[in-house]
Amino acid sequence: MPAEHSDRGLHWLLEVTGDGWSAAWWSDRPVTGPVELRGRFFVDHGSGASDDPAPARGRVRRVRLVEQQRVRTATGEHLVEGSERLTDIEATPHRFWSNWDDRTEGEDFVRTGVLIDLDLDDVPAPRSGFVAGAVSVHGADVWVIDRSNPVLLHLDTESNPHRVVEYLLPLTIEPPTGEWTRAVHADGGGCWITSRHDVFRCDRSGSGTLTVQRMCTDGGRGVVAEGRLYLLGSTRPMLCTDRRHGMVRVDPDPHPVRMLEHDGRLTPVKDRLTLARVTAWACLADRARGGDGTEWAAAGSLAAQSPDGTVRSIDLDTRTRGDVYWVHSDPLADPANAGLVPVLSLPTAPVETACCPTRPLGRIACLRPVPSSE
Repeated sequence: MPAEHSDRGLHWLLEVTGDGWSAAWWSDRPVTGPVELRGRFFVDHGSGASDDPAPARGRVRRVRLVEQQRVRTATGEHLVEGSERLTDIEATPHRFWSNWDDRTEGEDFVRTGVLIDLDLDDVPAPRSGFVAGAVSVHGADVWVIDRSNPVLLHLDTESNPHRVVEYLLPLTIEPPTGEWTRAVHADGGGCWITSRHDVFRCDRSGSGTLTVQRMCTDGGRGVVAEGRLYLLGSTRPMLCTDRRHGMVRVDPDPHPVRMLEHDGRLTPVKDRLTLARVTAWACLADRARGGDGTEWAAAGSLAAQSPDGTVRSIDLDTRTRGDVYWVHSDPLADPANAGLVPVLSLPTAPVETACCPTRPLGRIACLRPVPSSE
């Protein structure tokens, strides 16, 4: 959706892609196809939505701190255009955004950014290992799921060293973000996996085989309480930026808490005490607390902090591959869809194609059943 610029003209937000990079670009005209642009790249600390430009990767060749002069006038304070000065540094400072109060002693220069020379032709090999995104604990069982890949790890903390088993799940590969894309919820029989798209159940047998079944194609923030899985929705209206419609109001969910039934249906929870209890149990997906007080954190790697404050990194590279049994759901065999199956059924009689002279060749224009006697 176009936005109105300060010059009262319309600007369209487009995505441009070059050799090894992609970026968002505000254009004063709707454009498709190749374009030639001249400008500067800025790091976007946006929402990380799936329709945002893909992150660019390369090798950092040079890092320079950018400082700019600030002056006070009758109308306030502003930065002097063209007064930028650059200083080579070894690494990006912790504070890399503009800090108007961080002035150099005796000068009116403030840090306004960092200029990075990025070599797009010398891209380091991407990290191909397991990237811990979410964690959950039940007794001696610790479940960790990858940040975007459908890879689930089970840790047996009663063994020394911890025994780690890897399970490759029949799930989609989610676009990577700065945090988890799925959450895991451990219980006595295995774990639940929730996302904003769906819910999966994973049951682990005594032999270590993991049975995986999709329970529903609706999702939300999951909470396991008293042996049941609840999905939490929004409780208040919000203003969100939509790529198609701009700033829009998103109303709260009509049922902020729903309970997953055994048949996969989601039942709204209306009891106020249950609503308050389930909502209070919600927690971050990348943090978990064991019964012994150990705090587990999944942030790319997995770390455990003992009650005495000792922090240790957990080795996830030494692991074995576990067996996965996938329970497929068949919508055509679901009794709830019995009335829809005849509409979706294809003709069982043999067919032959007949080309219509008014349609291009190479495309099926119409179908005609062939009698079985022919």
